[in-house]
Amino acid sequence: LRGSTVHTVWSGKPGVRKAVAWSPPMPLDEVKAVGRAHDASINDVLLTAVAGGMRRYLHARGVSDVNEIEWMVPVNLVPIAENLPEDLGNFFALVMAVLPLDPADPVERLARTRDRMDRIKRSEEPIITFGVQRGISAAPRPVSTALTDFFANKAVGVLTNVPGPRAALTFAGVGVHQVIGFAPSSGDQPMTCTVFSYAGTVTIGFATDAALVPDVRELVEATVTELRSLVDMSP
Repeated sequence: LRGSTVHTVWSGKPGVRKAVAWSPPMPLDEVKAVGRAHDASINDVLLTAVAGGMRRYLHARGVSDVNEIEWMVPVNLVPIAENLPEDLGNFFALVMAVLPLDPADPVERLARTRDRMDRIKRSEEPIITFGVQRGISAAPRPVSTALTDFFANKAVGVLTNVPGPRAALTFAGVGVHQVIGFAPSSGDQPMTCTVFSYAGTVTIGFATDAALVPDVRELVEATVTELRSLVDMSP
């Protein structure tokens, strides 16, 4: 029942062209250490870094009146191991995660993000939204398209944290150095963010509308800066 996402520098009607950028692989152990130090999950830490990166991006453009950003975040309803390999599917719901951009202190913002995500995990919201999504998918195409856009426009985009292979892989005998992922977008969403962990590292990738967010590299760099600030400020 929330209104549409906040209108700011990246708002508008997306086109066809996309822009992408991603971080270098960063040590996952450092992210885990931040979580242990502040009684937070890995996901909480990464979401806090993304929100901080968006805060830096907005402030660099003179926008300081945006206090929170709505993202659609996938939440698993059934453990992945129980979904596979019967049909290679999974069961997840896209829930509305309203990430705080304030306060400026990353550690304080982490505590606020953790509390908001814990509330979602303890609520019935994932189950309800899963049922709504199944209903939308079963509706006639014009209806499902309209409803999908209606819900999509309540968020800036999809933000997903994907756990990848824990051991290094090879492809045609060559070692795989890094794995990058990009989430899909719907409606007028100007961006998506995918965090992918692989072989003890984590990569943050943004895919944006090339006209609305042409300087996507700056968004990635700002997010990495926030993550490093959390690492430096944690025991």
